[in-house]
Amino acid sequence: MSMVFGSKISNLFEIGLPFLVAIFCVMLTMLPLGLSSGIIVSPAFALMAVFYWALYRPELMPPYAVFLVGLYYDLASAGPLGLWAFIYLVVYGIVLSQRLFFIGRAFFAIWIAFGMIALVAGLLAWAVSALYYGSVVSPLPAFGQALISFVLYPLFGRIFGSIQRRFLSQV
Repeated sequence: MSMVFGSKISNLFEIGLPFLVAIFCVMLTMLPLGLSSGIIVSPAFALMAVFYWALYRPELMPPYAVFLVGLYYDLASAGPLGLWAFIYLVVYGIVLSQRLFFIGRAFFAIWIAFGMIALVAGLLAWAVSALYYGSVVSPLPAFGQALISFVLYPLFGRIFGSIQRRFLSQV
């Protein structure tokens, strides 16, 4: 009996692991990295997670989980409620629609695709925030976040890949 219960708990952990990784990435995003110029840049770690899991294991990161990750980011960042939930769902939809094209491609192509997605997500967040707050601010932070996220994606892609191989190979 306890063996069956332990197996079910293990299966739940494995199925929920991409979601938990994405939630951790939201928390990581809340830790700003200061640059020497005094500008604070927060890489879009959660965006990296949504992109990765949508591409490689979408069955373990369904749309409702993506929505919850985005909603958690919205609440944690005190930004417009629903902004990042919407953006993550848009990213998820774009990645799913192009998934068959990217599966089996060289990492460089996937990296470039992530860079374009990060830029589009940042600009979309900037535009929606400008509309929400009724004022236009510089889009430079959005470009900065996209750039630092692009630079860090190879490292995080490897981390996510290691998690997938280590814990999700049986799922």
